[in-house]
Amino acid sequence: MTDYPPRILKITYRSGVNGRVARVFAKVEYSGALDLNEKLGRMMAKRQIIWFRVDVAKAAEIAIHRSELARWRSALANSSPITRVDWLA
Repeated sequence: MTDYPPRILKITYRSGVNGRVARVFAKVEYSGALDLNEKLGRMMAKRQIIWFRVDVAKAAEIAIHRSELARWRSALANSSPITRVDWLA
């Protein structure tokens, strides 16, 4: 079985609470991609977010944002003060 390295993804979403757009760069393990997609889908169903987009971060973006990289749960929770979305719920 192949061991896949963590992926660095750019997650962009629009808050359903105050309408602000947030973009976070997050480390997502290969097995965590499904959990991330499920969480984003649930937040849409709860109308906490209006839309989301997940892209693979480019090398230049990773270099710029390397100091703020965190696992996806922490990265999304860190965007809560801006968007007022409760990611821990």
